[in-house]
Amino acid sequence: MNSLWLDSNQKTNKYQSLSNDLETDVCIIGAGIFGLTCAYYLTHLGFQVTVLEKDEIAQKTTGHTTAKITSQHNLFYDYLIHSYGKKFASDYLEANEQAIKNIKKIIDTEKIKCDFEYQNSYVYTTQKSEINTIKKEVSAVTSLGFPCEFVTKTGLPFEIEGAICFKKQAQFHPLKYVYGLCDAISSFDGKIYTNTVVTNVENNMDSTYLISTNHGTVKSKFVIVASHYPFINFPRTLLS
Repeated sequence: MNSLWLDSNQKTNKYQSLSNDLETDVCIIGAGIFGLTCAYYLTHLGFQVTVLEKDEIAQKTTGHTTAKITSQHNLFYDYLIHSYGKKFASDYLEANEQAIKNIKKIIDTEKIKCDFEYQNSYVYTTQKSEINTIKKEVSAVTSLGFPCEFVTKTGLPFEIEGAICFKKQAQFHPLKYVYGLCDAISSFDGKIYTNTVVTNVENNMDSTYLISTNHGTVKSKFVIVASHYPFINFPRTLLS
């Protein structure tokens, strides 16, 4: 069963499989949001980039995402502060907030129509016994200088006991967004190949890597593995 995003995506242009051996500066394995974001930034920095995807664009994790773009990942910051310290928690929060800004900047720069909109984000409970846990999270996040709050109304069609609210979070259509990334990558001469299965990555004798696929070989100065699961022994294969 496809997700809403896969079913509602109207993009029809399909990318071709790799058809010949080639050389590139950076080879990215995997065309989900992570791999394509890397490709976007690297092509804009002047690198020659080749993306290899075994299926079609964003068919796995990215295509089945919740489509929220938030710094709020369940009740997490109280745990981070007590486990790793306040600075670590603050850096994590700042990095996630910056990611929201970066995505919005890409959307505005590339004029990507992907239904992006700012929304409040909530973690709620219907159990009175969990209210103190949520209030502890509110205190933890507030101590990091972030404007969150404890609320008892969220707009949900049922009653809750309480929730933590993060303001100015976001949501979008992830498939529309990543296809916008693809268009931008292509406009900077980045290459994207789908239905191209990477079977091996190995060191070459001249400080490059040879990426073997079912349709040819890519010789690259750098490799980014952005697949759903790692399929190579990274330390041994790439660094030996």
